[in-house]
Amino acid sequence: GKNKKAKVDHQRITDRDEIKKLWNAEEALKKGSYTFKIMSWNVAGLRALLRKQPDALSNLASEHKLDVICLQETKLQQSHLDDPKLNITGVLADDGFDSHFSCSTTKKGYSGTCVFVRRRDKENVADADQQAKGKKKQGKLDSFFSKKNKSFGGKDKNDNHEGKKSASIGDIDVADLIPTNVSMGMDKKEHDMEGRLITLDFPQFSIANVYVPNSGQKLERLDYRTKNWDKDFLNYMKEKEDTRDKPVIWLGDLNVAHTSKDVWNDGAKHLAKQAGVTAEERESFQQMLDYSDGSFVDAFRYLHPDAMGHYSYWSQRAGNREPNKGLRLDYFICSTSLMEDDPEKKIVVRDSYMIKDQEGSDHCPVILEIEMRK
Repeated sequence: GKNKKAKVDHQRITDRDEIKKLWNAEEALKKGSYTFKIMSWNVAGLRALLRKQPDALSNLASEHKLDVICLQETKLQQSHLDDPKLNITGVLADDGFDSHFSCSTTKKGYSGTCVFVRRRDKENVADADQQAKGKKKQGKLDSFFSKKNKSFGGKDKNDNHEGKKSASIGDIDVADLIPTNVSMGMDKKEHDMEGRLITLDFPQFSIANVYVPNSGQKLERLDYRTKNWDKDFLNYMKEKEDTRDKPVIWLGDLNVAHTSKDVWNDGAKHLAKQAGVTAEERESFQQMLDYSDGSFVDAFRYLHPDAMGHYSYWSQRAGNREPNKGLRLDYFICSTSLMEDDPEKKIVVRDSYMIKDQEGSDHCPVILEIEMRK
């Protein structure tokens, strides 16, 4: 009867608070800053996405002026990458991106990550203009490379008197937008068989695209996830930060809804045994953020501490997307120093948000904007 229901009541947060856009890239560029934009998206199968929405990635790249696109759960194997008919390695090539793929070698059609990075020419941004001209419709080109588009295109500056040009965008050297190293996995065999991790080192910071193992429907991988993966991954990120002496960002589907604000029905009884919202996973995640006096910060929550109803995943089986019965599982976790707006700092995280209306997966894409300044 009624009493029983009252006892097991729980929160129901499906209204989405309005959040303000915190940063304007075009305004920033007028002052010489470049806004570096990273998008993360669990696509629940890249081949399926390309079939259903062949232009989705291309449109997102141009509309949001993305520098890096990180995908999780691509469900690809090497044979798909080698298949010229599928042309998966050519996805976004015409839009001016290079691609890096990591596939699961243990299970087929499972897990997997990939990263697309906007191609930059260190010597001369104008060269990219010529390269792209033949390849793509003029409209696309304008949104990326064309000199008409002042808010995005680069300009050349003479760095020395011999007339050798090095490219810049605003006051930023284009070299800072080019990864110096790309690596797969964390050099631990027990974690590296499922294609879950791709790390890119840029001159000023490193980013790791990660698809954290799901604890499973019967929580059969909960121990592996919290006691092995989380600990080894944290060590990997700390070591990366220490070795390079540069801040790091790890991002992707982290398979945890961290606090009550990150799941619509927090307190519902069955959640105690549901992957992503168990006490063990939440605690383990908190420990990662807290490591040595709070080394890492969840960018979205830092920038929008009180925002309710902002989720990145909705169960499709339950038809939960329309009523916004979701969980926030997709994150950008940043070295704390990246959040500090100090005039000495060359890079500062400025905004993070969901693209909630983007269809094609049971997750929506999430974006991070980073100001790069001289």
